[in-house]
Amino acid sequence: MYRRPDPGPVIIALDSLSWLLLHLPCTTLCQTLHTLSHQDTCSGDTSPVARVCVLGLLHEELHGPGPMGALSSLAQTEVTLSGTASQTSAHILYRRPRQRPTHKIQWFSILPDFSVDLQGGPPLESQPHPHPDTPLVDPTTHLTFNLHLSKKEKEAKDSLTLPFQFSSEKQQALLCPGSGQATSHIFYEPDAYDDPDQEDPDDDLDI
Repeated sequence: MYRRPDPGPVIIALDSLSWLLLHLPCTTLCQTLHTLSHQDTCSGDTSPVARVCVLGLLHEELHGPGPMGALSSLAQTEVTLSGTASQTSAHILYRRPRQRPTHKIQWFSILPDFSVDLQGGPPLESQPHPHPDTPLVDPTTHLTFNLHLSKKEKEAKDSLTLPFQFSSEKQQALLCPGSGQATSHIFYEPDAYDDPDQEDPDDDLDI
């Protein structure tokens, strides 16, 4: 009997995870899906092991954020469909181990014979087109602040000295204090128990 040397993955399709959530606890369903997606099938001792993939359909409008977040954490790829038959988009989220998730949007339409027509972008009729008679509105006309300074305001700004700037006048005042400025001194009188030897400051401790 012929055996394939490299069998493809085994796909388990669940047409309604929503129905299962209505009849099973969310924890039980998540544990079952995790077990299915992490087990391998083997048809015999000599046949290679095939990978198991689980494909599930879920109506997110029927469930709360708790079950949705739990099932989302198990999925390696999420596909969210939106739109109509003639204008449909699939938001695809890929998750790979030790890699950042990647996001992709695929536009497609379903033809009358139920075949899928893939499109590179959104349909032209869905893209906004500005009317030629519509005047362009300046977004800076109704602001409560000015984006530009007048010549007088710019001169006042340049002549202003900020308090945290160490100007040359402050430097001279600190290095060469004037006669009218008060100076301070520190007077220290050694105590009888002070040890002048700085090599061993703990020598005077009775240990």
